[in-house]
Amino acid sequence: LGTLDIMATLSAVALAPVAHTARVRASVRRATASHKSAFVGAFARPKVQHTITSSTRRGVRVVANAAPTGDALPPPAVFNTVCATAEKKAAQDPSTTLVLGFSAGALIGIGALLMSCVGGASPALASANPGLCNFLKGAVGLPAGLTLVVLTGAELFTGNVMVMLSGLLTKRVKTEALVRNWALSYAGNFVGAVVLAYLAFGANTAAAPAAKAAVVGIATMKASLPFGVAFFKGVLCNWLVCLGVWGAMSTTSVAGKVLAIFWPITAFVALGFEHSIANMFLIPHGMLCGATVTIKDMMMNNIIPVTLGNIFAAAVFVAGIHFWAYGRE
Repeated sequence: LGTLDIMATLSAVALAPVAHTARVRASVRRATASHKSAFVGAFARPKVQHTITSSTRRGVRVVANAAPTGDALPPPAVFNTVCATAEKKAAQDPSTTLVLGFSAGALIGIGALLMSCVGGASPALASANPGLCNFLKGAVGLPAGLTLVVLTGAELFTGNVMVMLSGLLTKRVKTEALVRNWALSYAGNFVGAVVLAYLAFGANTAAAPAAKAAVVGIATMKASLPFGVAFFKGVLCNWLVCLGVWGAMSTTSVAGKVLAIFWPITAFVALGFEHSIANMFLIPHGMLCGATVTIKDMMMNNIIPVTLGNIFAAAVFVAGIHFWAYGRE
């Protein structure tokens, strides 16, 4: 019996290292399998679970590794947003529309002043590389002005033409509301732009010879356009401006709005098109700085034909086209 106890003890001692080694190997295998599963899972395609709704339509739900979706609305939804905005503008207090119109005119004026004092006041660049100079005029100035208008909710006439006409075509606003909004925003824009022209003149923003020559030359050129040329330049301009406003309405992010505004506005300025509200600042400011332009020249050769062109573009090429595509139902 004693011999058997001794042999059992010796066997247990001999087998202990083997058992320990087996346990270690099993632990290593489990750890390796766990890490491999985690590694593969990190790069695996997300599992997709199909669900059947009560209406028998099939939906797809991503349960892992889902990429965030963008915030841009599809075009039909943007048109609906434009029409909803028209309803809000129609219900707005007239004094609010007028005051916000004043703000829009001044803010567009600030953008136009920036354009005049940067790209416009670069004669060496204009001589050496006119294309690049035109791009500089477009990129630095009026995109900033329209961005400020959109972010502050100001009432810009040229954008309101598209918005209110969209609401009228879909019968969501009445003609009286459209006329009131247009009249108040246009008047507010004009006063705000002219006030900004006086402020800029008083601040000596165009005191440098190159800047003064630029603002005088811009005013003189704009007040010398033939009626038809001014009209068609106004058409091309507001087509792009309204698309910039449309793009800003398609997104809720500030970065998205800035980008949506930048390219259309840069394009219209670089191509030399005419914006009635910007001209309400540019021509008076040039007159204050010495341009030999009369009020009649300003109105008959620029403001009136450009305004008509701006209205035509917003009515036909933006409100009209998108109503036909998305609003007839």
